[in-house]
Amino acid sequence: MGYAQPLRTATLACLAISLGLLAGACAAPRAESPKVDPNTLSDEGFANYIAQLDVVTVDEAYRAMLLLADGEDGRKSFEERKAELESRGIARPEWNLQPENVIDTGSVAFMVCKICQIPGGVNMHAFGSWGLGDRRYATRELIYREMLDESVDYQYLKGSDLHTLLRKADTLMMEKGIYESEKVDLTDEGDRDEKGNLIVPPPVD
Repeated sequence: MGYAQPLRTATLACLAISLGLLAGACAAPRAESPKVDPNTLSDEGFANYIAQLDVVTVDEAYRAMLLLADGEDGRKSFEERKAELESRGIARPEWNLQPENVIDTGSVAFMVCKICQIPGGVNMHAFGSWGLGDRRYATRELIYREMLDESVDYQYLKGSDLHTLLRKADTLMMEKGIYESEKVDLTDEGDRDEKGNLIVPPPVD
């Protein structure tokens, strides 16, 4: 019985360290600034710019999400983009992401699932809606749908991966008819074809 307390303390310490590492995985600025200021680019130019990035910042990802959701981004600042995404439930204020930091795969996966109206499985719907593992479950859902390559939610997101994900998400939204209707479907019926098979976006060359 004498070792129970030290063991419990050590376990909690390891857990705290692990959580700290995961929480800090997306909390670092990009090592080098791009040669082009993305704020000077048109929406079309910005989409091409994203594909060339080694890693993507929070500000860049938020603009990309609005382009996916609306087809355009008329906001002039990160604060406007953040407020818009959070007001629509696409992003969460609890994340407290900073615009200059590199964004993680899980945050983008969560936003894409919201925009594409992907409810996910039982765990994602039940626990993710409370903010418990929301980004991890969203990442697994997009991997299952072959929209993301195998990765972990706290991994930095490369520009080429985001560009591919956006194209696949755009295809899925067109196939589901989301662009024609803003009605939210909490089932997965809109994700299936006439034979009942799950719609998986085609590979992007």
